[in-house]
Amino acid sequence: MPSNFVFILHFHQPHGQLKYINERIFENSYRMLLEVFKQFSDLKFTVHISGPLLIYLKNTHSDWLEEMLKLGDIGTIEFMAGTISEAVLPLVPSDLRLSHITRYIELFESLAGFKPKGFWLPERVWEPWLPEVLAKAGLEYVVIDDSTLRKTGFSHEKTKYAWITEESGYSVKVLFIDEKLRYILPWEHPDKVIDYMAQYASDADALLLWGSDAEKFGEWWDRDSSRRWLVEFLSKLRFEKRILMVHPSEYLREHDAKGYIYLDTGSYDKMLEWSGGFFRNFLVKYVESNNMHKKALWVKSKLVKAQGKLKEIPLDYYMAYCNDAYWHGLFGGIYLAHLRQAIYESLIRSEKIAEDAINYFESNSIKRILADFDYNGREELIIETPELNLYVSPWDGGTLFEYDIKKPGLEHNIQDTMTRYREPYLEGTSFNPDWYRRTSWRVHIWGIETSIHDWINNTPFKDMSDLALHKYNTVLTEDPRVFYLRTIGNVYYHGSKSASVFVEKRVELKNKGYSIHYVVRNLDDSIVKGKIGFEYHLAWKVDRDQERKPYYLVNGKTYSIDQWFSGEANTIILRSEVYPDIILRTDQSIGVWIATLSSYARTEKGLKTIPQGLAVMFVRDVELKRGEDFELEVEHTIDV
Repeated sequence: MPSNFVFILHFHQPHGQLKYINERIFENSYRMLLEVFKQFSDLKFTVHISGPLLIYLKNTHSDWLEEMLKLGDIGTIEFMAGTISEAVLPLVPSDLRLSHITRYIELFESLAGFKPKGFWLPERVWEPWLPEVLAKAGLEYVVIDDSTLRKTGFSHEKTKYAWITEESGYSVKVLFIDEKLRYILPWEHPDKVIDYMAQYASDADALLLWGSDAEKFGEWWDRDSSRRWLVEFLSKLRFEKRILMVHPSEYLREHDAKGYIYLDTGSYDKMLEWSGGFFRNFLVKYVESNNMHKKALWVKSKLVKAQGKLKEIPLDYYMAYCNDAYWHGLFGGIYLAHLRQAIYESLIRSEKIAEDAINYFESNSIKRILADFDYNGREELIIETPELNLYVSPWDGGTLFEYDIKKPGLEHNIQDTMTRYREPYLEGTSFNPDWYRRTSWRVHIWGIETSIHDWINNTPFKDMSDLALHKYNTVLTEDPRVFYLRTIGNVYYHGSKSASVFVEKRVELKNKGYSIHYVVRNLDDSIVKGKIGFEYHLAWKVDRDQERKPYYLVNGKTYSIDQWFSGEANTIILRSEVYPDIILRTDQSIGVWIATLSSYARTEKGLKTIPQGLAVMFVRDVELKRGEDFELEVEHTIDV
């Protein structure tokens, strides 16, 4: 008797993907795979197309999609459901998990005329509550990794069968991806792959399941080599008596589940390694990931208030949970600015819809809220107007960590830059990770010899004060446009405290942004000598369609985004073809350092340098005696 082989190809590109990447992968991978499916239409393939990609293909390559669906009609392809945004479900609020699935099923049914029976679990991140949600969606089976079964304590042999599990009286059948098969197909010769599967031929119930990215064929591995491998492999399977190619639902109909189990949390082996064993740990490791996640919860609170006034939750809100921008390993996209920007764009649009529906601002055009935005036990200050949001962290140096523009068509978080983290693949290099979050309004007192290179490359021990990380007190005034942040920190020379320093930041909302007036005052007899620095980070809007590069201007002179600047200035303009000018303007000519903030990320094509935004540091050499101040005013606006 032959063993059973299920061949699942997962087609996915994330929400916010660059147009040229979508089109390259479509031509090299998806078009080629369709041709192969047609050539071997007598065999049985299983396909999942993620929600973001399904929407993209529906809008741009409907002919390809129609041909794929026809292969489903004749029995060549069995399609699997997913979440509408390819969200990792544990990151989604519990009351929206089901609708993330049903929105996908509704979209797929509108295109195909039927509902899938199986579910592709995004990043195969399994948690024990999932059976209830999947069963309520009307799904019969889910595919996860055999490492999850082994992590639960079962032997390797038990991974070759389907099992059934439940939660709260709702059950679902579970099929397991064979880890070894996933590593040798398609990287080994077809004969070796077939021989591996054939060793289970004596067991008619045995299931060999390969489930992985369709992009392995034509994108990770070149189109011609991929096609040759697939044609040889499938040609041999046609006449291989030891292996029967089946669909998952067909296997379950003939063999059913082997027994009853409960499963531990899990994912595929590499994801467990990258996440420290639990996917939600990415929210701890990357503050930028956590920021997007908590912003989504903040927006949800407004959408909940709008229930009854909105027909349904906007699709944009669901798309903001697309998983790629929330994590990093060999894949994932937390370091990719265009993916993070797409998340914020969707969240800000959804927020605006909710605010308009509930008349959120009424007669009060400015909201000032002290709230524990990120649920870490400490309050942040959130300033909201119909046109912008400012999110301020008093406990992290009195800094601005989110700056949302809410005008229709211009939705963007100008503060969406990326901190450089210590990653395992950077050990042994000259890379120094950031020692603070790359946000704005942070105040430093640098050693007098400090340079732009020291700042950008994190030369240790150049900041002589503790002001950068100090907690600030928040003072709200009767004027809703104005608030203050104040602290007293210390300056150190040779490891010993030398002087206490008072810092005040007076923030005032303006028509096109805000201004901030800084006061730095020496409170002690010792002279404070060094470079006072005021730090900003600006995220340009990525041109996802044409990838035109931004540039910046200093006092009217143009510089490419790759050029560094160190000199005197009072006006810096960040300019791109797809967004209004983002402007920093000071009330005096002052020294300024400008450089692109770049990260180093591991990808399937090696280590890449990825630009994150424009870093700006206003600096002034000072020698402050007791009671002496240095003052600076910076206006931060967009030209609309």
